[in-house]
Amino acid sequence: MCLFVHTFVLILEMIYIPQLLITIDKDILNKYNKYYFAKYPKRRTPPIDKPIPPSLNKYITMIRMAQNNLKQKYKEFSIWLSEYYKINNLNLDNASITYTFYFKDHRRRDFDNLMLTPKLINDGFVEAKVFKDDCGEYLKLEFNPFQYDKLNPRVEMLLEW
Repeated sequence: MCLFVHTFVLILEMIYIPQLLITIDKDILNKYNKYYFAKYPKRRTPPIDKPIPPSLNKYITMIRMAQNNLKQKYKEFSIWLSEYYKINNLNLDNASITYTFYFKDHRRRDFDNLMLTPKLINDGFVEAKVFKDDCGEYLKLEFNPFQYDKLNPRVEMLLEW
């Protein structure tokens, strides 16, 4: 009987994959903005105003300083997000993150225009030590087809490790 239970526990450990659904929506942005304005009381405009970051097309037309500013805003946001979801300092070296984008309309979009989102967020997660690094050796990226939610546009990231 003891051997059976031990074997069963080993099988469950092999099957169990820890996972967490991380959501970026208006509610999360409101919580982040409260934190942000408490940290920087003289600032008046929210650093991130939409749940879905700008497209790669918009990013490449920005001047270099604006691009860097956007990267810094998302890095700080990603660090806060990792602390909010209590995943900072995991230092994962074998993880998968699946991105699902929920848009408020059915406009035609290209997947490659949204490749900026994982770049901005994952770089912040590396800084927060969620991942050891965001290279392909340590992190596998996946994308689900676009979804639509008129009332709640958002980005969902399923983190598995």
